[in-house]
Amino acid sequence: MSAVNVRYGLYPGDRLMITAGKKKKRATVVKEYPFHILLDWGKYKSSVNKVDVYTGDVKLARI
Repeated sequence: MSAVNVRYGLYPGDRLMITAGKKKKRATVVKEYPFHILLDWGKYKSSVNKVDVYTGDVKLARI
C-alpha cells in the first residue's frame, strides 16, 4: 500500500480549511476516495489530490 492510498478519516459534512500557497479556503467534504477528496466549495465541487497533501503543496485543517 502506498502512503497516498490511506484514509484520513474524513466523513461527509466535515469542514476543512484548505491552504495552498498563500490562499486559504473553507470547504465541506463530500466524499473521500483512495487518491483524492471530493470537496464542496459552495457554488461548485472539485477534488484535492492526496499526492498534493502528501508532498506538502496543500495543507488540510479541520475547522
